[in-house]
Amino acid sequence: MSYFTATNSPLIELKHIYREFTAGTQTITVLKDISLSINQGEMIAIVGASGSGKSTLMNIMGCLDKPSRGEVFIHGVAVHHANNEQLAELRSQYLGFIFQRYHLMPYLTAEENIAIPALYTAMPETQRIARMRLLAKKLDLEERLHHQPNQLSGGQQQRVGICRALINGAGIILADEPTGALDSANGKALMDILHQLHAEGHTVIIVTHDHNIAKQAQRIIEISDGQMIADNPNQVQRDILNHQPLLPIHHNQRASLWRSFYESMRMAWRSLLGHRIRAFLSMLGIIIGISSVVSSMAVGEGAKRAVLAEIGKLGSTTLEIRSGTGWGDKRTDMERALSLNDVESFTSLPWVEQISPVVSSMTIVVNKGLDFSIQLNGVSNQYFAAQGLQLLQGNSFSTLDVVESEPVIVLDEASTEILFSAEENPIGQIVQIGGSPWRIIGVARKPGPKMMSGFVVGWTPYTALQQRILGDQPLESILLRFSDTLTPEQAQLQTEKYLLRWHGQKDFFIQSDDQLVNALEKASNSMSLLITSIAAISLLVGGVGVMNIMLVSVTERTHEIGIRLSVGARPRDIMNQFLIEAIMICSLGGGIGVVGAWIAGNIFAKITTEFTMVFTLFPVLLACGFSVLIGLIFGYFPARRAAKLNPTEALAHE
Repeated sequence: MSYFTATNSPLIELKHIYREFTAGTQTITVLKDISLSINQGEMIAIVGASGSGKSTLMNIMGCLDKPSRGEVFIHGVAVHHANNEQLAELRSQYLGFIFQRYHLMPYLTAEENIAIPALYTAMPETQRIARMRLLAKKLDLEERLHHQPNQLSGGQQQRVGICRALINGAGIILADEPTGALDSANGKALMDILHQLHAEGHTVIIVTHDHNIAKQAQRIIEISDGQMIADNPNQVQRDILNHQPLLPIHHNQRASLWRSFYESMRMAWRSLLGHRIRAFLSMLGIIIGISSVVSSMAVGEGAKRAVLAEIGKLGSTTLEIRSGTGWGDKRTDMERALSLNDVESFTSLPWVEQISPVVSSMTIVVNKGLDFSIQLNGVSNQYFAAQGLQLLQGNSFSTLDVVESEPVIVLDEASTEILFSAEENPIGQIVQIGGSPWRIIGVARKPGPKMMSGFVVGWTPYTALQQRILGDQPLESILLRFSDTLTPEQAQLQTEKYLLRWHGQKDFFIQSDDQLVNALEKASNSMSLLITSIAAISLLVGGVGVMNIMLVSVTERTHEIGIRLSVGARPRDIMNQFLIEAIMICSLGGGIGVVGAWIAGNIFAKITTEFTMVFTLFPVLLACGFSVLIGLIFGYFPARRAAKLNPTEALAHE
């Protein structure tokens, strides 16, 4: 819906206008009781010395500023009561500015500078391009459209400013000292263009201190010390040749939400390209943060999979039965709940493939006069098959060894490195354990993760361990391997039912490999979460960095913001652009960070095989989503600050 309605009143009407500024404790009055009316199609010159208030008057008529007192009407709209949205719509639809200092954006081409006002309207892209090219042709800029302002002469830059003022079909042209920065030839050419625009029906208002320029207008208004001291008609006759009026604009109302968002995206992207170094510095913290988070999660996932893969080698067909009701409940009345009779009874069950009692003791092993701690595991000969132990040297003990309590021992692979040198063969060697000799008959490797315990580990017949070291101690556990025709849940349920019938009470608990896997997964996930949380701190630091850079960017680009506001951008358009820029910076930083983490993973894979980095989709999506959220949160405050800038103050900031 438009704010404007057709009226028969003057095009611009000012009634008793005052404009005051506060400087410290003083109030400075720049305009004093200005009243005037301007009709459609007039060409007016406002003249006065520097500091007389003529530029302030133009800013009020151009909706860049509001009077301190008095009334201003443009197209029937009460400007003195209008909000920022209404003022922006007036500037977008009816007003075109030609500035003395051109006010072009240095990182945009002439073509892009011209198009800026149309980007905030619903003008179709095809019409915008066609109109821009027609304007460029009229003003002899066809060959310079793809040049940046620093590649154009002063006259060419001024003509770019004129094209920008006309792209939206503005009926009112406000020219502030338009020839002040031009030589006489370019100044004359510019005035010819203004006369041409006047002849085409535009209302042209020229602010100047040059009386020779003012004499070319139909009406001359003179300002002195903030007061209007003269308003005289001026008889001027000019012949305008090659008159070719532009087609009227029918699409200069506000764009739809989607179109506005699309254009904001394009402008934000173009702005980032125009400030590459600053954009990269803004991204740097996010890149480091995302790389850290994704790498940490990839390392955690890789470690978890490696551990689970090793555990998987144990198979998922073993159960461990222990006395008591759980790890936290060591009841003395149940410490002998398990016995060799239980082991014997299980052997008759068809779904039990191997079974072994387990007892253990930490003691001292002596070899060549040196003492070492040793964990002796007393088991039956079926233990090796049940646990999938791989014999690297020698043999395991036999059923006869168990029956006769033979003092023989099978060492694990790492233990031989502790007891013997690399050149020695441990098989057949005699070591002292518990004051008696034991013979090493084999070296085995246990599947699963390699545990560096720092002490010697060995397996011996449980009868020998009980007879020579432990004495009459209860069984620590029973290891049972079940048929793979059963699931772990089924095997555990059947074992519980059998023991309940056998014992008559629940004086045992069962642990399966699946439970161990779940426990390790939980521990691994907790560790990954901890590492990721630590790495996420760098993301927050990166977000603060983005906010700081964007705040600096707002300060550096204050002039640009003033230009955009003067050509019709609403405060929310400015806010959207800066917010989208912050989100783009964080999103691009997040993408680069993910790629960086992936490259780091590939480098690590070539350097070491100790661990791998496993990248999954969820952490990547989480990291990228978090980076967008950071852009949204930390970009809001700079964007809000940019949206609150005053147009006239912003334009004066160069």
